[in-house]
Amino acid sequence: MSEAHSAEDSAHYILTIFKRHRRLTGQTELMANFTLPFAQDGWQLSDFSTGQQYAVDQGWIEIGKDDKFLRLTEAGNAVALVVAADA
Repeated sequence: MSEAHSAEDSAHYILTIFKRHRRLTGQTELMANFTLPFAQDGWQLSDFSTGQQYAVDQGWIEIGKDDKFLRLTEAGNAVALVVAADA
C-alpha cells in the first residue's frame, strides 16, 4: 500500500484531472472521472476525499448538485495552470 499524499498534493491532482479533461473556469466534471485516477498510480481514494475538501476550502472547486460533479472555479483554474506548468 502506498503512503497517503498531503491534502494540498491531492487537491493539485484534482486540478490536474480537470486540465486533462480540458475544463475551464465554471465547467464541470463528473465525480466518477476522479475516482479511477485516484484508485491507481500510487494514489488512494482517501487521497481524493482529503484533496477534495482542501480544494473546496481553498475555493478552487465547488461540489455540484447531489455530489455528482465538481465545478472548477476561477481561482482553481488559475492554480491548475501553474500546477500544469510545473509538471
